[in-house]
Amino acid sequence: MTISRAFRNIAAAVLLTLAAAPFFCEEFTDPDFGFYIDIPEGFALEDFTEDGMSYLFTHPNIPVSLVLKVTAAGDSDSGSELESSLGKLGADYETVLFEWNGSSCAAASFTMQTDGQYCGWAVSAPLTESGNFITMLSYAPADKADACGAFLISPLNSLCTDMRLIDTPGIITSFAYPPEGRRELVTEAGGKRITSFIDKSDEEAAQFLVETEFSVLALYQNHSLWKEAWQRYYRMIYRDSCGRLDDTIKKITAALYPDAVLRNPEHPENEIAAEILAMVQNFKYERSGENYSDFTNLVSALCGKGNDCDSRSLLVCAVMNSINTDSILLVSREYSHAMAALDLDAQGQKYEFNGTEYIMGETTAKVTLGMIMSDHADRSKWIPVRFAKPQLFIRSE
Repeated sequence: MTISRAFRNIAAAVLLTLAAAPFFCEEFTDPDFGFYIDIPEGFALEDFTEDGMSYLFTHPNIPVSLVLKVTAAGDSDSGSELESSLGKLGADYETVLFEWNGSSCAAASFTMQTDGQYCGWAVSAPLTESGNFITMLSYAPADKADACGAFLISPLNSLCTDMRLIDTPGIITSFAYPPEGRRELVTEAGGKRITSFIDKSDEEAAQFLVETEFSVLALYQNHSLWKEAWQRYYRMIYRDSCGRLDDTIKKITAALYPDAVLRNPEHPENEIAAEILAMVQNFKYERSGENYSDFTNLVSALCGKGNDCDSRSLLVCAVMNSINTDSILLVSREYSHAMAALDLDAQGQKYEFNGTEYIMGETTAKVTLGMIMSDHADRSKWIPVRFAKPQLFIRSE
């Protein structure tokens, strides 16, 4: 079966609603082509081609369909691949070319008429590892597309075409918020004044990502997969923020490292963790009530625009993961709280996850690493959030 024929068959299958038993999948890594997606919970893999080049996902509760296909590179480009896919569906579309992670990519909004009218978004990008292209289409019935807006773009924005670039802004946010030029950001940590640079668009873009993902999360409030939806919500924010704060995080750790080595030559990471914890504990507490999500993105938090336990804890995780200290986020619905948890050789309250004991870090009270409030001690009430790393995904032989 040729790729083009396989794709036409999948598109037809979307409209006929396949009867095959679905396979539920949220985080999906293709070991052959090297791409990764982190789609919202509950999407079901309903069909795929035998050659492993095309996939169809549908959702049992929300009328959004997701089509994913890989095509051989040849002499093509992202724009041509996207237009080819949309053309085979008889869609009306408008393609925009832009740069994402150093590659030329394409995005389009589209409408198509089959048994009814559908609206959606599509993206296409080169796959770094295999040299091929990946195209993703997400769409809903036209009369429901506006209500499904966040759910349409969130799966596309989860795409990662190169696991070395997992912690960078997504393809949709990069399309919607192109670079506008550098802006200075000054932070204080360990008694040092640290100057770094972010993009002028980063605050607005990061908050757009937060609000989009919160709109997705809100749909799972009473869903059986609410815990998994929380985990994905923070994974998506973490990925976006790490890329925007790359220069800032590097300069913070570079500034803290010399003194950390002097104080603790064997475990300088312990000293850096203590300084970062103290840094966020000294942030001025301020909820971002003007936002639908009531969550301040990490860029704005560092700019002094408000923060809470979850944004502080995410920032601690981002800094410590950048120096290869495995760090997870802990969130609790019962406690309405969040903490960072770090894989450090240190004494204090621990949280065990996947066989590793992580020392817990309280980010709102001014306490040392490993100290938590006694009424937050029930480990069963904490949900761990692990962040994807390139070394966690092993390519098959």
